Amino acid sequence: MSGAPGSRRPSLGERLLHRVALGSAPARELAYDLEQARYGRAADVLASPQPVFVSGLARAGTTVLMRMLHGTGHFAALSYRDMPFALAPNTWARLSGGTQRQVQARERGHGDGVLHDLDSPEAIEEVFWLHHEGERYLSPSGLVPVPPRDATVIAFTRYLRLVQLRHGRPRYLSKNNNNLLRLPALLQSAPDATLLHPFRDPLQQAASLRAQHRRACALAADDPFRVRYMGWLGHHEFGADQRPFLLAGAPLQSLSRDHLDYWLQLWSSVYAHLLTQPPQVRQRQVFIDYDLLAGQRTRFAARLGQHLGLDAPVPMEDFQPAPLRMPGQGPSAALDQALAVHARLRRHALAWLDADARLRSPAA
Repeated sequence: MSGAPGSRRPSLGERLLHRVALGSAPARELAYDLEQARYGRAADVLASPQPVFVSGLARAGTTVLMRMLHGTGHFAALSYRDMPFALAPNTWARLSGGTQRQVQARERGHGDGVLHDLDSPEAIEEVFWLHHEGERYLSPSGLVPVPPRDATVIAFTRYLRLVQLRHGRPRYLSKNNNNLLRLPALLQSAPDATLLHPFRDPLQQAASLRAQHRRACALAADDPFRVRYMGWLGHHEFGADQRPFLLAGAPLQSLSRDHLDYWLQLWSSVYAHLLTQPPQVRQRQVFIDYDLLAGQRTRFAARLGQHLGLDAPVPMEDFQPAPLRMPGQGPSAALDQALAVHARLRRHALAWLDADARLRSPAA
């Protein structure tokens, strides 16, 4: 179990290794210090142009989007092969044999047909933020949007270069939904970064979140280690340790997670937050309509490649979001609010996509 738990139960040895590497602050600090001492100088001389941060709410195609970008060959991203010593990717690669470790691809724990192996890029970056800032933004009731300290931002600039050094690619890529808590800090670290925010029809995305929450709770009941493991990675999107982003309009703790309105209110609070960022953030944001992307892959591939300054369209995976049945879901204030936010998101997404036609027009 070198990455997120899939269908198999980790061995006792794997559990102990992850408990030490991820669950022990002194062990994380030691690994990070060793990495900096051995590889910091080589990483510091690297350029780090135009990194890309994929961030939004879960179940909107963030994994698909990240894998598409990683497939271009331009981007360095943490992968399951860097686990469990995510703060020391170069050191761990040397100690563990690098690319010699092999495991068979298996379906991830979401049960959505997405396969992963050791080389699959994944949402591992949050280990860095938890180590440096966790006591400031992670509370029992949820995740608080607290600006990171300047020293942490400087350390993150070095960290992303360590990831580039480890994977030998010129640009950094991450998928980390918790980054929506700290978007100005990301741009303080990398002013030329692109912020990609996927979204989906709110009712469908909320239903998917609720379904994943129920599934994750059932898996945790069968194996409580999953809860600790996902907490060590900073994943609180759903499951037994689900914690909301404590943004304006976030759902009340008293509202049942089994009620769709909980997830709709969470949806609205997250995307309203993303739509009301300061000007320096807004000019780096791109809102990606996952439902639209599924039907216009060729056009989207060209537009995204152009926007990111790539030499070719982004390779598109053949996918189709599966609609979920929601019997008995009637009108509600939470749904009305979400639909209003969704309309604003779609306007942004369509304006960005249509910019490709304007850029290619002789009159532009």
